[in-house]
Amino acid sequence: MRHYPLYKIDEKCLRRLGQGVLKTYNLNKIIGLDTEKAIAKECEDLLALNEDCNAEHFAELRQRRAISDSVPDDDLYAQVVEADDGSLFIVSVCRNDDDETMFEVFSEHPLSEPLLAQLVRYISKVFCWCTPRYICVWPAPGSIPAKQLLSLAGSRAVDSLLAAQDPKLTVDELLCADIALQPFELDKDWPWYERDYTQFLMQHPEMATIVPISEKDDISEAIAAGLCSAAFYRGKPLGMIMAESSDELGFNVLLISDIFITGQFRGQGFASPMQRLYYQQHMQGFEFFFGYIHADNKPSYNNALKQGRELLRQEVYLPAHLFL
Repeated sequence: MRHYPLYKIDEKCLRRLGQGVLKTYNLNKIIGLDTEKAIAKECEDLLALNEDCNAEHFAELRQRRAISDSVPDDDLYAQVVEADDGSLFIVSVCRNDDDETMFEVFSEHPLSEPLLAQLVRYISKVFCWCTPRYICVWPAPGSIPAKQLLSLAGSRAVDSLLAAQDPKLTVDELLCADIALQPFELDKDWPWYERDYTQFLMQHPEMATIVPISEKDDISEAIAAGLCSAAFYRGKPLGMIMAESSDELGFNVLLISDIFITGQFRGQGFASPMQRLYYQQHMQGFEFFFGYIHADNKPSYNNALKQGRELLRQEVYLPAHLFL
């Protein structure tokens, strides 16, 4: 094997890796996919791993991790790895929402356990300045590699991309008459949103990193884009739903980033109609409806399936000690 920092990758190798990433999606039911646009988007996302790779960032990283001056800056970048047979990989060091160190792997071809072990042992010598807790991979949902990797002791599915081109929109007429979606207003709606969300996280501290409360700045951006709504049931705060526009897979995508139901209405079946009314408002502006949901967040995951969304892609954590 050999390696070099991602910023040195050429267009041909980048495209090969972009094609490989595209294969980690379940594309069987997607209508109108422009493969070239989708590959270009994946290549763009891979190059984004170079963002913030500058002298200031590296100085902070060296201080925080006590990295020796003998480690060159080039070894702090995401790395392109070429196997002996010419197969390509990108490996980067990142931290998850629980502040745990991971090696995230993207590959030209599906990953097997033996190949991943060889890759991790090799790259760990380059990334000698950190010790990963997990190896993060994205095997295609339902594929043989996904099943094999998920069968390893301690492995688990994490972020799950559930999407629909044609989401379900039907809402009971009587219920529809009682639910009103209005533009979210920070001065009026933030107080009840923050209060209820904080109470929810106090009752369920295990969800703090799985479904953290949205930042005010993010809500402000969604408001400015016309994509943040407050829902009311007979005049009482029912919940909030917000999204952002994206160009995943080359489509004009509405990416749901927060769906919240207030405590007094939680568990009473309001999440589905609230989402469907929101979709109705935005059907004309978008081609695809996406949302990342943690696999451990079963209520939200199952509710997304009820809206016609299907699993498109899934992140998997593998204990690093299995490969080191």
